[in-house]
Amino acid sequence: MKEKQDKAVTTAHFKEFSETQQAEYQKYAEEHWDSNLVRQSYTRWHGLTDTERKALLKEGEKITLAIAASMPSGVNSPETQSLIAEWHRYINRFYDCSFEIFRELGKMYLKDARFAEFYSGIAPQLPEFLAVAIYNYCEKHTQEN
Repeated sequence: MKEKQDKAVTTAHFKEFSETQQAEYQKYAEEHWDSNLVRQSYTRWHGLTDTERKALLKEGEKITLAIAASMPSGVNSPETQSLIAEWHRYINRFYDCSFEIFRELGKMYLKDARFAEFYSGIAPQLPEFLAVAIYNYCEKHTQEN
């Protein structure tokens, strides 16, 4: 049953943005964040073939669902923190995501209604879980350096 539920979440949640949505998000992102990173993400995404894009989206889906599945083990569990590191590497495929930027991205997953709605659709507490797990991951890695 859980596999069937995950497939339903996958179908409903993990799909490529339309060109219109992409343009809207890009404009919003350039107005609110570092426009160089937004352009970097756009360039990297559009440099991929359709097959590469689908594979990248599938990878993001896999990591996200694994993070949701790790919630019972807690935000600081080795499993969760390993998955958060994997998510950080994944985000870096789009743009150069420092620990500082990644920490802010985690906050956005909770505070931005669009992201919170998306992640809540996977698991109701996922936005908060992501925000805390990412924050703790970034704190650990910035203290080590």
